[in-house]
Amino acid sequence: MPVTDLTPAFMATIVCPDSKRKEVFFDRRAKGLALEVRISGGKTYFLRYTDVRGKTRYVKLASAGDVTLPQARALCERMRNKLAMGIDPLEEKSTKKQVPTFETFAWDRYMPFSQANKRSWKTDETLIRTHLVPAFGKKHLDEITTEDVLNMQQAGLKAGAAPGSVNRRLILLRYMFNTAWRDWKIAGVTENPTLGVRLLKENNKKERYVRADEVARLYDEVCKSQNTMLKHIVAFLLLTGVRRNEALHATWQDVDLIRGMWRIPDTKSGYARHVPLNDGALAILHRMKGVSRSQYIFGNPKTGKPYVHIYQAWDTARKKAGLPDVRLHDLRHTFASLLINNGRSIYEVQKLLGHTQIKTTQRYAHLTQETLLDASNIGTASIAAFLGMGSHSHTIEGRLC
Repeated sequence: MPVTDLTPAFMATIVCPDSKRKEVFFDRRAKGLALEVRISGGKTYFLRYTDVRGKTRYVKLASAGDVTLPQARALCERMRNKLAMGIDPLEEKSTKKQVPTFETFAWDRYMPFSQANKRSWKTDETLIRTHLVPAFGKKHLDEITTEDVLNMQQAGLKAGAAPGSVNRRLILLRYMFNTAWRDWKIAGVTENPTLGVRLLKENNKKERYVRADEVARLYDEVCKSQNTMLKHIVAFLLLTGVRRNEALHATWQDVDLIRGMWRIPDTKSGYARHVPLNDGALAILHRMKGVSRSQYIFGNPKTGKPYVHIYQAWDTARKKAGLPDVRLHDLRHTFASLLINNGRSIYEVQKLLGHTQIKTTQRYAHLTQETLLDASNIGTASIAAFLGMGSHSHTIEGRLC
């Protein structure tokens, strides 16, 4: 293989000998720069280098018709700089080819994992199909940037989506990239473009607590419902604070009436949890012994299976009670509020509700104005006595400045 000074004149006149398919010339000025001249007339610049295993390798730089000789030397120098930093250009190119598009990754890798491991996989599927694939589908994972993620956020808001809805898309996208990058170590994915992108401030969280007088009106209408099981379900939700589906799928085999304990095998967190049954909840269960006709405590009397939904019966009852804004989930809020207002600690409420994080419980823990006033009076009683402030705001002359 001849070594020569590659010049513009040489480049313009050199041809491949008729006896060969190609000829390779090496440049004296740029180490490793090679020019391949083919019998067809084509000319291509390559870099010859030795990899970490001692093998001689060639990596294409560019067609001689696309770059000038100085540009080819500059490309050669940049490629050699990469080699000096331990980056093999051929390995880098091979890795790039292995990086899947977001759409391929989502459907072929992530969704099978989600279906096998997440109870919320249907939510993942919907968010991916309706929002993430339209935004990133054709891009390869290593092409998605932080700017792309920020653009997705802004596009969602401009389309009228609530901040909470946009946040759910970001949370899923962040989880998908963490899975690809940290857990599965997919080739070419070296960072998570969602890192540093903050969740939007949410102001659409609805917290509703049912007052005692409202409970009375609501339960009165529930008892009149054509769905004869509704009154038992609503009372049980109020007395235990469990989630709707946890109650609807409760089975007799998971309840220990003697010990007053209920094991919920399938929870939102994915782990089983144990709920202590208070006297009111036990009374309902003993009553259900004479009502239930299947393994499900609150099963549909017609089918013996859990109710798919009880919305229509619930909606009718709440509207008749004049409480159209009260949701079934608000009974869970109310349970937590009652405990807090009766002096139970936030940690006790957390355990009873089955929350893994205390901040989730704090959303449910609503203190009434009366409770706050009582707490304020008790906490400041000694100071009030010192200042001469009686229980009826009577001031002892001369005590206050």
